[in-house]
Amino acid sequence: MHFPLHRALLLTAAVLAGCKSDRPTADNAAAPTAAATVNVTATDFKLDLPASIPAGSVTIHLVNHGKEIHQAQLVRLEEGKTAADLQAAMKQSGPPPSWMKFAGGPTAAAPGQEATSTQVLTPGQYVAICAIPSPDGVPHVMKGMVQPFEVTGGTAAVALPAASDTVRLVDYAFEQSRPLPAGHHTILIDNAGPQPHEIVLLKLAPGKSVEDFGTWATTGGMQGPPPAMPAGGLAVIDSGGNAVLEADLSPGEYGLICFMPDTKDGKPHFMHGMMKQIKVE
Repeated sequence: MHFPLHRALLLTAAVLAGCKSDRPTADNAAAPTAAATVNVTATDFKLDLPASIPAGSVTIHLVNHGKEIHQAQLVRLEEGKTAADLQAAMKQSGPPPSWMKFAGGPTAAAPGQEATSTQVLTPGQYVAICAIPSPDGVPHVMKGMVQPFEVTGGTAAVALPAASDTVRLVDYAFEQSRPLPAGHHTILIDNAGPQPHEIVLLKLAPGKSVEDFGTWATTGGMQGPPPAMPAGGLAVIDSGGNAVLEADLSPGEYGLICFMPDTKDGKPHFMHGMMKQIKVE
């Protein structure tokens, strides 16, 4: 079974739309010197960012001035495809077309809050989209929240900034370099699996598990209080890709989860075991 392509992008987004994050606004710290910084402003329903971005290591700093949760999923378009082609493809069934390359980006910025990720962007045509749906079920990308931009060649640094931690994404697990302590983190996310993956950080409610959240978000119909709140993450990134996300973690129980549908059976990856519960102290 295959989900329509928009479900592949929207499953996590729909989950996050049902929650209100208690993640604090990011500090206005200086961006890593090795990376260019691009500010992206989200409103209802528009993403505002430069039309041209230099190739290399790029920090995407998303600020949400809207009334709904937003994200900046980065997608590279190949074979001369356009934003209109992407919107049309998202209505189709089956896996994503080969000309769509998922490049990461910050995810799940609540109203008035911020999210940040750094990834290496190669020259070409891209779009930034928000796949999170409104209460009416219509994804923001279908309401015009899709913004083309070009990545141009240049002399920008191509190295990612130094990271305090590493998490490898594999089929189907999260492999940490060490337990995560409380505090501010720059986490290198390395997709070592053969499929696109994402990582969503969840702060769990007392007595709840990451599996409880997966059930609530999918087969549970999002009924009742959510078993967790989003605490940051990296949007979908292709196999072999890597990026650095920033996260502020307070002490407590957390979950790591991937909702990306599998290319073979369409089931969210957490149903194949791609979820993990951790304790932050």
